[in-house]
Amino acid sequence: MPVEPDAYTYNTLIRGLCGRGRTANALAVLDDMLRRRCLPDVVTYTILLEATCKRSGYKQAMKLLDEMRAKGCTPDIVTYNVVVNGICQEGRVDDAMEFLKTLPSYGCEPNTVSYNIVLKGLCTAERWEDAEELMAEMGQKGCPPNVVTFNMLISFLCRKGLVEPAMEVLEQIPKYGCTPNSLSYNPLLHAFCKQKKMDKAMAFLELMVSRGCYPDIVSYNTLLTALCRSGEVDVAIELLHQLKDKGCTPVLISYNTVIDGLTKAGKTKEALELLNEMVSKGLQPDIITYSTIASGLCREDRIEDAIRAFGKVQDMGIRPNTVLYNAILLGLCKRRETHSAIDLFSYMIGNGCMPNESTYTILIEGLAYEGLIKEARELLDELCSRGVMRKRLINKGAIRLLD
Repeated sequence: MPVEPDAYTYNTLIRGLCGRGRTANALAVLDDMLRRRCLPDVVTYTILLEATCKRSGYKQAMKLLDEMRAKGCTPDIVTYNVVVNGICQEGRVDDAMEFLKTLPSYGCEPNTVSYNIVLKGLCTAERWEDAEELMAEMGQKGCPPNVVTFNMLISFLCRKGLVEPAMEVLEQIPKYGCTPNSLSYNPLLHAFCKQKKMDKAMAFLELMVSRGCYPDIVSYNTLLTALCRSGEVDVAIELLHQLKDKGCTPVLISYNTVIDGLTKAGKTKEALELLNEMVSKGLQPDIITYSTIASGLCREDRIEDAIRAFGKVQDMGIRPNTVLYNAILLGLCKRRETHSAIDLFSYMIGNGCMPNESTYTILIEGLAYEGLIKEARELLDELCSRGVMRKRLINKGAIRLLD
């Protein structure tokens, strides 16, 4: 005798359909449940409400919420939070706050997650004063801010360059009985690095440790990137080699960052040594690693070594990307070996790697500087007429040759 599916079975199907964006099909399954007298539960409706908010907007979701109540299924705070989030996603933060106020009349009190959702909406709209008022209200309503609340506020403030207010928020965290974590400190560390205040960034890292919050690999990668960009690549190498002792194992992006800094500083030899060190520690280089190395070699006119690196990439079964092709194309054109560059370009197309504007710019400038003015002009006119590239991207010196 066949067993009738229960709500759990239906919920699995509905979740799968909603996850694939097939909300209409999921709602049809709901109708089938009702026809078979299988009562949907709060999970059923919560899944459908989230999908409806995403696909049809919160107003349509409100209709489904009314239907849910009418069918005798009482929403819980998770259900209401899904609707609050849907309202905020449409930028209707004031409507979301009004909706929160109605919850007690339905026998449900907002929780910290509810307030955090609205707080995120206020921060997105840069309504900092309203966000501050809401945080004060959270305490009054018995939903004190948690570390997630503070981390979100710090992150938004730092993205807008408001570092001092973000520092003030960080200092407030312990007063609410919360302990700052790496997600509290990392946005501020990134902000100091972005402002190129490396002394402050390093001091801030020490502050983290002194307060018992040990930096994670995200913290250190942020510092490594900033050090390399500010030309302090030697300091970056030193820090990279200290990570193990600091209880943080370097990952691929850590090495790629420093290798990039070394090649841009004209230290390709050291970059290759770091590549070997990385491999000896069991880390597998990726296409970014080899593209960076190839770019550095080409900048030093070591085209043959760059081509060997290109061959190694293929031997490893890694598909060369546009960045790698462009690096070698540029190196060949600088050597006035445009014929070889065109051969490589043909190989690139034949292997399914699509060129970008930089690829065409390299070739046109290469042709122009090698004296093949007619060919360069024809290629430029053809590409511009097709909308593939813009003439203003071509180097002024090459443009004078073509005009």
